[in-house]
Amino acid sequence: MVTQYGIKYAVNLITAHFGDLVAKVCECLLRRGPLTLQAIVRSTELTSSQVKNSLLVLIQHNCVQAFILDQTGEHGDGAKQSTQYIALFDNIIQRWRFPKFLTMVSKKLDKQCVELLEGLLQHGRLTLKQMFDRAKSGQNEGDDVVQEAFVKLLNAHFIERCPASEPVLTNPTKEEEAARKRAAKSGKILEVQETLEQRVVEAAMPTEALRFLFATETEPTADGGKDKSNSSSVTPGEKRKHDAIESEAESGDTDEQVVLWRANIDEFIRHLRHKACIENVRARFDDGAVIVFGAMLEATRSAEKKVKTENSVPLSLSSIYEEVIKSEEGRNITFDRVRASLVQLSCPPFVKATNESYSVDFKKIIELAQHEEVESIVLKRYGRDAYRMFRLLSNSGHLLETDKMPHLLKRRRRQ
Repeated sequence: MVTQYGIKYAVNLITAHFGDLVAKVCECLLRRGPLTLQAIVRSTELTSSQVKNSLLVLIQHNCVQAFILDQTGEHGDGAKQSTQYIALFDNIIQRWRFPKFLTMVSKKLDKQCVELLEGLLQHGRLTLKQMFDRAKSGQNEGDDVVQEAFVKLLNAHFIERCPASEPVLTNPTKEEEAARKRAAKSGKILEVQETLEQRVVEAAMPTEALRFLFATETEPTADGGKDKSNSSSVTPGEKRKHDAIESEAESGDTDEQVVLWRANIDEFIRHLRHKACIENVRARFDDGAVIVFGAMLEATRSAEKKVKTENSVPLSLSSIYEEVIKSEEGRNITFDRVRASLVQLSCPPFVKATNESYSVDFKKIIELAQHEEVESIVLKRYGRDAYRMFRLLSNSGHLLETDKMPHLLKRRRRQ
């Protein structure tokens, strides 16, 4: 759930980047949820033209997603469809991290990649042709140089194809809703119900076969045309990619003037999350444990479908060792040392062991880091006595009687 402070901060970001008019439309969506164009006009008291232009800016910069809500009539009298707009709070709030994203790419890739990404962050969405034109006007670089930088960013998953413009979202039928409630009562499902924003984002996202696929027209065929089957594609599953290319070739979507690209915010957040986890481990364990932990993150990165994954996919000890020795600093680490590091990492349980397999417990690491951050704030703002009291309450995990707290604090001090 988005807090009032979060909404206020998001609106301030939009105001600073796009002005008061666009911010007013964005704030309306953040506070009231998904709305039709007419509902936004009524709520903001702006003209229809002003709202449309503001929505176009927000969509261009990946701050709003349009979707079609397909509602079937109660008596089977046909479906009612309406285009609605929803503010993407997570995308908006990450805009302040754009400089960090550029720094990350500058360390991992080259200058051309940084300039290409900077253009995407500034303009929100660009076609490949627009990227070529910007590069020529700025640095007089050729298409080959731009394309090479583009492929590097795509291989690293730092950029991706833009989502569908208006995905169709259907409400669950009464039978499906009733089945879900019965399953929840019986304890068969425990997962948290997805928010509408998550459902819209998932519905709009391209398939994995297309999301990071880039087709180039290279070799001429016998009939004089261009061979797109020799395309450069960067996702696993050659059969799926070939079929996707053929499908797009028929619709003309491979044209460099048509397909829109954007920065992949999820991948940048995943990198920052991994970096924070590694630093947290570094503060508690030796270099060997840090290398083993980093190898586990690298080995399971591609399997993370969501940014807020609670646990990585499990890995065997042999798989972890193979990943460790891929790095220069890990080549001197023995198999037994990897096993010992995993034992270290299991207390506190940063790594969980189950049936000879090991997985990273992201949830535990992040909770511990957040808890320590709060403790640090309490210590700086209210002093050591308040800090000790806060630790006592947080570690107890239950309510404590006020009269007993001084005695408990004295006992902890002796320990």
